[in-house]
Amino acid sequence: MYHTIRHIETKIIALAFAILLLLAHSANAQQTDEKVLYVVSVNDMHGNIDNFPQFAALLDTLRKQYPDLLLISAGDNRTGHPVNDRYPKPSYPITQLMNEVHFDLSTLGNHEFDIGVEGLRNVVGWSNFDYVCANAYFDDSINIKPYKIIDYKGLKIGFIGGIQVGANGIPDFHPKYANGVSFKPIEDVLPEYMYLRKQCDMLFLISHCGLEADIEIAKKFPQFDAIFGGHSHKKIERTKLIGNTMITQSGKNLNYLTVSVFYFTNGKIDYKAQQVFSVKDFAKKDERIQKIVDEFGSLDIFSRVVGYTDAETTNKEQLGYFLADAIREHTKSDMAFQNPGGVRLKSLAKGQITAKYIYQIDPFDNIIMKYKVSGQEIMDMLEMACYKTGDFPMLCSGCTCILHSNEYEEIESIEILLDNGKPLDLNAKYTIAINSYMASVYGFDGKHNGKAFPRSNEIVFDFLKKHQHINYDGISRIK
Repeated sequence: MYHTIRHIETKIIALAFAILLLLAHSANAQQTDEKVLYVVSVNDMHGNIDNFPQFAALLDTLRKQYPDLLLISAGDNRTGHPVNDRYPKPSYPITQLMNEVHFDLSTLGNHEFDIGVEGLRNVVGWSNFDYVCANAYFDDSINIKPYKIIDYKGLKIGFIGGIQVGANGIPDFHPKYANGVSFKPIEDVLPEYMYLRKQCDMLFLISHCGLEADIEIAKKFPQFDAIFGGHSHKKIERTKLIGNTMITQSGKNLNYLTVSVFYFTNGKIDYKAQQVFSVKDFAKKDERIQKIVDEFGSLDIFSRVVGYTDAETTNKEQLGYFLADAIREHTKSDMAFQNPGGVRLKSLAKGQITAKYIYQIDPFDNIIMKYKVSGQEIMDMLEMACYKTGDFPMLCSGCTCILHSNEYEEIESIEILLDNGKPLDLNAKYTIAINSYMASVYGFDGKHNGKAFPRSNEIVFDFLKKHQHINYDGISRIK
């Protein structure tokens, strides 16, 4: 008990010391006519309502000293937590909790579209805060503006929003959700809004474009005082400047938040800094928020036991094999492939498997497609996947993938061995099962007449009815 208390005390002291370091300049500000702006930013919360009690408590600690701070999100507020994503009103839990802690602004992330434009319209309607996104264009009216100017202590603070757009012309979401909205690359749109630089004392971009894109934006548009970023799940712990533009990002899953401070004097910002703080390690919880979280998670659909694992599943790769096996068995295919980006847990503890765990492993609800394709088409898909990610991104069932790398650990070639020990015949025909997102990304939609099966979660639940006990410890199908 003594060591536990000391551990908590050490974390509180470390937090207090970090805050003092970050905000020490404020003492000087109080002795001059400087105006000080504090911004708390998060990104890629992915529906993680479990951290909200600590998040609320940490915000309360900050607001006691800096009551006028602004609170913003750089997108992907949803997708990844079953209670939020499968609540009777999807995304209502995270939105209501964002209301409770008084968010001021959010931009759109790619996963905001995982419930389609109509679902997003509901979320915007529930929100007591505003959304900004300059490069999303909706067919019908929806309360999302390209920018917002906030009056703050006599200053005009401009916030422009932006979202990542892929080579296919949409952000990284399933194309079936693109009805009713179109996008342009943010770099093409920003020149339209640079007139705001003259109208605003400070100009910020809330970006869900990824760190590399944010760096390029900062180089091309030095008019921004800061870019509050997301999408790439990076944690930028200390002040990062590209030219005179500060760039932030706070990891993912609401494990961290960033506090940024700006000192404005004589018509310009003369000091800016940022500091990341741990939410997950904060010792206090807001009990009122905890009660709300508990109520959201009390639905029976999440606690139902659907199977057992006889050993701890220790990594994402093994969970991907589990999903691929379920898909392959259900579709009676020669092979099945699962994209690791669709596997959202990294491990599974030994013992009971609840429905909540399955929804956490695979939150996307994609239907499964079966295709008859050539061995060459399978190889083309795998090579394209390697090219897109720079790594091997396919988890498989029915085969083993052998990677051949060069001295720089870059994949140069792929060899596939079927479960019968024979190599993949590039001229032969095979049946494969993949989720509908992969089918779209890798060009099988429209090219082949695939057969549709139930959604992936339904298939996994069916698999566990037949195989009540699973064990993927030590299994590897990538050599």
